[in-house]
Formats: sequence, structure tokens, C-alpha cells
Amino acid sequence: MVEVNDAFEVRYKYSGENFEVLVDFDKLNEFKKNPKSIDVYDVLADTKIFKNEKRGEVASENVLKKVFNGKSDEEILKEILLKGDCQVPTDYMNKLREKKKKQVINYIAENALNPQTKGKYTFLMIESEVNKLKYNFNSTTDFIVQAEDVLKLLKKRIPIRLDKIILEVKIPGQYCGAFYGKFRKFGIVKKEYFDSEGNLRLHFEIMESILDTVADYINKNSNSTAEYYVLKD
Repeated sequence: MVEVNDAFEVRYKYSGENFEVLVDFDKLNEFKKNPKSIDVYDVLADTKIFKNEKRGEVASENVLKKVFNGKSDEEILKEILLKGDCQVPTDYMNKLREKKKKQVINYIAENALNPQTKGKYTFLMIESEVNKLKYNFNSTTDFIVQAEDVLKLLKKRIPIRLDKIILEVKIPGQYCGAFYGKFRKFGIVKKEYFDSEGNLRLHFEIMESILDTVADYINKNSNSTAEYYVLKD
């Protein structure tokens, strides 16, 4: 749980009442992307629901019951987190954007090739080219998604290519919970559904260079019961 002094405030106005909670900004973003991937209480720096956090005024139980029609505390918190607005200082947002930029550059430098020479680009070489693009990095959008956008722009300036593959993965239903959150950061889900037997089926695009890492994750988190193979073009 993040320290209160390092937390950010989420404000939610509903039915004429004001509600505020303190959160870990990074976990809030993760929660908003997939509410099932993280416990609502892990997002919070303080479990209290405030009427005015700055003055330390806590929302009364009577108001909470009336406004939210008797919902549980967990349900109320979930609604506040998903529908409320998070107030984030500009300097902090700039730091987050810079962090995302470095993630994108590092990802491209680690995985990109010059198709003419088959050699790799260094971090500094990619950074120099990215700085010329004036690309507006988003602090909350996945860095892999942004790397795809940046790569399209770089292709207009230098010869560059990422070698990617698509895995088809079949995960037994009892293990599918481990294939959200952390797993999805390895790549991009192109297709997703549950089959008639309750298995989670994914078409998962990843860099060929991390195939062994992804395969190891799949085996460890499915007790070696998941099936996967590389789709052919």
C-alpha cells in the first residue's frame, strides 16, 4: 500500500454529494484497465471514504447508504475509482511521460533491427531519432502500443523492423486469472474468447526474442497444462 503522503486524490460527485479517496496512481491505472486484475483495497492509500479529504471529513455511513442504495463498501469504492477524477500535478505527469518514453525507446532498441545490415540500434541512436519526432507520449497508455506508433514514424526516417510472432494459446479455465495483468505486458492480445469447454483462447502478438520467456510464464502459471504454438502467416 502506498504511503498517504505519496497518494493522489480521486474525487467523485454523485447525487449532490462529494466523495474522495486516496490512491496509488499506478495501481489506479491498472485497476481501470482491468478491474478484475487487482483488489480494490490494493489501490487505496487509506480505506476511508472522505467528504473532504483536506479537512479530514469522512463521509457518514448514512450518506453512503442513501446515495449508493445500500451497496457494500467494496462496491462503493469500485464505483468511485472507476467513475471519479484523479487530480495529478503537472510535474508528476511529466515524469510519468518521460518514464513511458524511456520504456518505448528501450523496447525498440532491444527488439528492433536494421533490415539492411541485420544489426541492432543502440538506445542512444533510437533516442536521438525519437527526439526528432516530437511524439506526444501518454503516461497511461501501454508502452508497447505507443512503441507501435513510434515505430511507424521511425520507418519514415530510418530502416527499422521488429520481428514479431503470434502465439495461439489455450489456457484451462482454472488458470486464466494468471493471464491478465502481468502476462499482457509481454505483448498485445489480437483475439480473445472462451471456447465451449471453458478454456481461455488467445491470439497473442509478442516479440520473437522473448518467446522463451513467455513460454516459461505460460508453463509455470498453468501447471504446464496450457497449450501454445506459433501461428503461421
